[in-house]
Amino acid sequence: MLFNTVFLLGAIHGFVLALVLATKKVNRLSNRIMGGLMLVFSVDLVMASFIGFGSHLQFPHLIGLDFAITLLYGPLLFLYTSTLISGQAKLSGKDYLNFTPFLLLLIYTLPFYLMSGEEKIESITMDTGLNYGPGLITDLKIGINLIYIAFVLVLLVRYRKKLKDNFSSLEKRNLDWLQWFILGVVILAVIATTTNFLSTIYGADVLYTNINLLGITVYVYSIGYMGLRQPEFFAEFEDQVTKEKTEANVSYSKSGLDENTAKTMMEKLSEIMEKEKPYIDNELNLSQLSDAVGISAHNLTEIINTYGGKNFYDFVNSYRVEEVKQRISEKTSENLTILAIGLESGFNSKSSFNSVFKKHTGMTPSEFRKTVS
Repeated sequence: MLFNTVFLLGAIHGFVLALVLATKKVNRLSNRIMGGLMLVFSVDLVMASFIGFGSHLQFPHLIGLDFAITLLYGPLLFLYTSTLISGQAKLSGKDYLNFTPFLLLLIYTLPFYLMSGEEKIESITMDTGLNYGPGLITDLKIGINLIYIAFVLVLLVRYRKKLKDNFSSLEKRNLDWLQWFILGVVILAVIATTTNFLSTIYGADVLYTNINLLGITVYVYSIGYMGLRQPEFFAEFEDQVTKEKTEANVSYSKSGLDENTAKTMMEKLSEIMEKEKPYIDNELNLSQLSDAVGISAHNLTEIINTYGGKNFYDFVNSYRVEEVKQRISEKTSENLTILAIGLESGFNSKSSFNSVFKKHTGMTPSEFRKTVS
């Protein structure tokens, strides 16, 4: 009884959250997809409490409404992430193909949905109806959702690479909160996989189902809490990468940049970095630096990768680190805090300053200052 009450409260919370997301005026597509995901979670929870309270005996036609929707978890999460990153405003025909597994399972279960109420009750009583416990269909549903989670992780890895190829500061553009959100889904998937395996070996389907549903309940409440504590979770997200004047999809072989020209441009780039110090601007991006050098953003990326051996992010921050090291060594900076020096050198936060400095030097800024002293 307690579990059923908790599931029902979680479902109500999820429905409210889905409604809030559906009415958001910014980033509409992504928020509506997220709302759809919350709605699926909520239907799963409300159907669990529906069966738990015995309400299916009064409304048998509702039995099984949640069976196929679990195949929407992965596709919705994938579409949410892809549209959020790309700034996509409308789903394409290709995007709708992600719902194929759900539709196939829906067709497969159609004979059950066409049964009378009495037949449905009899089928689940005799365990001849829908397979909610361990079995081939359950294994397939878990497997498909795990594949989609892998796709989402690939999207995030590629996005981070694009960020480092285009920006010298990532604090305002990273998707750490999205990674926490996805981590929650991964944990749910691990729980579902583990409980399905244990249920196959030891039985006790109800216990393991309750564990899965309890995890979903906690997750739904966490999403609501995150939305309150971290407004950008449901706020407008601008894909800065696609807004920049980059030509990342053009192959180097077609860039028209010969070796001698590339070396000349690299020398010019080094001269600009050392004399003009554009890295002092903590929001310096690839487009701005390419304009300063007088070449395309794509060619600048090629030069930095080939002759600098770094991506744009590491290239710019290596100059910032050297600037900090030089300034710490100067007597005129003795009265300045290390953080002040870091900020004046182009870093825009204490955390990024410390992590980048240690990555390039093997020690923290404080440790480096002690060695200089």
